[in-house]
Amino acid sequence: MIVKHTLQEREKELRSLLATPAGREELQELASRYHAASGKLRPAGTSVITYILVHERQQGLIKD
Repeated sequence: MIVKHTLQEREKELRSLLATPAGREELQELASRYHAASGKLRPAGTSVITYILVHERQQGLIKD
């Protein structure tokens, strides 16, 4: 069973990954997987975190 996080919990989790090079790479890999799955590009000026959060909300992975 997938554990759903609130938007704030997930954003905090993703932001913590920005602290390290490995975490930043993980964010980029996740964004790449989401792009491959959806075919939607990240709009210019949009952070990788916002792109990930939007995708996860659209897929029902974030609880309200």
